[in-house]
Amino acid sequence: MLREARKKELKEQIFLQALQLFSEKGFEQVTVQEITSRCGIGKGTFFNYFARKEDILLYLGESQIDLLQQSMEKHRNVEHPKAQIANVLCDLLHNFSTHSELMRLVTMEILKSVHLTGQESASVLQLHQQLAGMIGSAKDSGKLDSRWAPEVIASTVVGVYFHTILSSTLLEGQHTTLTDAFRQQLDVVWDGIDGT
Repeated sequence: MLREARKKELKEQIFLQALQLFSEKGFEQVTVQEITSRCGIGKGTFFNYFARKEDILLYLGESQIDLLQQSMEKHRNVEHPKAQIANVLCDLLHNFSTHSELMRLVTMEILKSVHLTGQESASVLQLHQQLAGMIGSAKDSGKLDSRWAPEVIASTVVGVYFHTILSSTLLEGQHTTLTDAFRQQLDVVWDGIDGT
């Protein structure tokens, strides 16, 4: 267990140091050698964690899926499905906003790369499936009365979530936090989701 924690910590360190370098020099200009030097590790160690430099950017999605699982467990007893969804996704957004400048960089690089966008779609699909499961359970238990299928609701919520991230990335002068912006937008669409 301790070994796994150390491995995860090192992967996170490589990720954050690489993002810092990308921010300073630009993604294309940074080499694996520079990343390993900054982290104090060898290239072999780097390649144990990331197959290539581009895969560092995908770690954001992977780490968000891990956090999603933890957050779903933490909020599993929240009664109202809207509050449960908001709490879970706000945990993810809080993680995103902790390193906001670096996360903006990751988002922009993923948007520029067809390969990275395709790879990141697996994380998006996982997020969608987890939310659809939560929503389906809420409908089955009578906590949510909606004419919409869980998959449709999940797609809508995921759309709001990523709109919040993209707005933050593209419109940097916003005065509201990511979580506040998401909660406001979720309020708007929830009126169309909840049949009560």
